[in-house]
Amino acid sequence: MNWATATSISLLTALLSVVAPAGLAHAAETIASGERGRPYHDVYGANLVKLLPAFRLENRATTGSGENLDLLADGGADIGFAQADVYALHLRQDRTRYGALTVIGRLGDECVYLARRVGGPVSNLAALGGEIAGRRPRIAVGPSGGGMAATWSLLSTLDPSLARAEVLNTGGTLALNQLSIRLLDAVGWVADPTSQELVLLEAVLANPELELLAVDDAKLEHALADGTRILELKSVAVPGASKAPPLRTLCTSSVIFAREGANPRLVEAVSQMLSLEREKLLRPR
Repeated sequence: MNWATATSISLLTALLSVVAPAGLAHAAETIASGERGRPYHDVYGANLVKLLPAFRLENRATTGSGENLDLLADGGADIGFAQADVYALHLRQDRTRYGALTVIGRLGDECVYLARRVGGPVSNLAALGGEIAGRRPRIAVGPSGGGMAATWSLLSTLDPSLARAEVLNTGGTLALNQLSIRLLDAVGWVADPTSQELVLLEAVLANPELELLAVDDAKLEHALADGTRILELKSVAVPGASKAPPLRTLCTSSVIFAREGANPRLVEAVSQMLSLEREKLLRPR
């Protein structure tokens, strides 16, 4: 063996010794979380990455529940967060596709918040199923892949009159500002009522022109065929409005899902985290 051949073999051996461990390492596994700045991404997703260091987890920002379920069903994510009512809506649309997902467990409540203009034409939920000055009511529900967009779609299925409203995908404080200047008649979003990150609620309470609208209609309560409660009426406290009575509204659950064929070690680790260290998972950093 000449010098050149020996040198080539030595270089190849050294290269393989460097590359092999990386090649054998587990590929990153993806969490379909939610929008940046919101609890699904900044709290739940970030905490899973921190609390499960044995796994290479990527916290992927998405538009929310709807996109997360699509990513899981298509194999584009391994773990994901979604509202139970959004899951129920997707099951209605395609049970084969979404029924294969694994439900790992429940995180907590997610409740519907509707804002209206004080003295405006929307004095109750039913007004969004009628007409306003000869036109359709306009409600903003955030991005099409988000939780409130799907929640409104399900509510419109349960009460077909609500389907008359014109739905816009504007969200955040922009939607609330447009509500104030009469471009919209209502703004809806879904949030954990115990969260410390209720920016939209704070924005409503800070604006004397806006107020919250009760969603108190028993026909909108919904359960799956097996009895699992998907939408139910609850009274929730309004942080920052200590003198105000609790808000009567519809609530669903936030749930952790896994895709079909997900790493069973990861599924078990997330399940144990949810069972034994729930507070660490839900605690803002």
